[in-house]
Amino acid sequence: MTEIVPGVYQLKVPIPNNPLENTNVYLIRGDGGHALIDAGWNDDIALQSLHDQLAEIGVTFRDISQILVTHAHHDHYGLAGRIRELSGATVALHEIDRDFLTPQYSSFDEYLNRMEQWFRSNGVPEIELPASRMFATMRRAGATVLPDVTLTDGDSIPVGDFHLQVVWTPGHSPGHICFYERKRKLLFVGDHVLSVITPNISLQPLATNNPLADFIGSLGKVRPMDVTLALPAHEQLIENLPGRIDEIIEHHEVRNQEILTALKDEPMTAFDIAGHITWMPEFGGVHFNDLASPDRRMAVSETLAHLEAMRVNDRVVRTDRKEILYYQYA
Repeated sequence: MTEIVPGVYQLKVPIPNNPLENTNVYLIRGDGGHALIDAGWNDDIALQSLHDQLAEIGVTFRDISQILVTHAHHDHYGLAGRIRELSGATVALHEIDRDFLTPQYSSFDEYLNRMEQWFRSNGVPEIELPASRMFATMRRAGATVLPDVTLTDGDSIPVGDFHLQVVWTPGHSPGHICFYERKRKLLFVGDHVLSVITPNISLQPLATNNPLADFIGSLGKVRPMDVTLALPAHEQLIENLPGRIDEIIEHHEVRNQEILTALKDEPMTAFDIAGHITWMPEFGGVHFNDLASPDRRMAVSETLAHLEAMRVNDRVVRTDRKEILYYQYA
């Protein structure tokens, strides 16, 4: 637990079996009740860790009146329901991510079948499909309550002397939001900008959006903001937000070039293209075949996000060959 500025504390809530290790949860003190930004993974150890870190500064769950969640991924939203039960706090989430929760989990068997077919149509071999199904089932096990409050871009949230402005930043998730404290020049960025790795930007099964284009646009939205310190949900604090944003944009253009190079000779599926991309370049690079199964699933989804963005911009074309999708130079 670290006090970042007076009244703002960073608490590291563990994520089980994950190389990220922790979610950075932030407590903001308020006279009429404190706020948490993000909640953490739905796990007994995580809940106890959060309890113990709060106790270090004399805070109990009953002192929390608001849980403000940057997006609906389980390492951010998972504990929200349990903390709400212990505190009576309201849970707030962007309206788009709120709507995303309901259809995905209300008919889960249908969702799994459609997801499996989607990966199959993008060239994923049959032997890989059970791992994708297992990963989605694990995520569903952490599904939690619907929020009490839905947020939208520009909303203002008072927390004592702090005033947080909601900044909608779609990309990592369709309803991802940041929270801007203008007076202190703080931006709570969730997973929108991370200090070392690049956020996962994936095309999801049956999605109709263009997540990579959304993400690049959202980076451009926050880049000119008057921010002296960005507070991400993983890794270290970011003092030079524009510089880090420029690095992330450059990373994605390099990946586009890798994909175009892979496509120079013949059409390929997204799964095959993923095998030509350098994954985890921040750590020296890992070959696709050396990734763990859940990471290969995410790699294919990230590849598809790039392909969709380039398809919309007429840099690649997609064709359907006996229900298998292929990409090639436009």
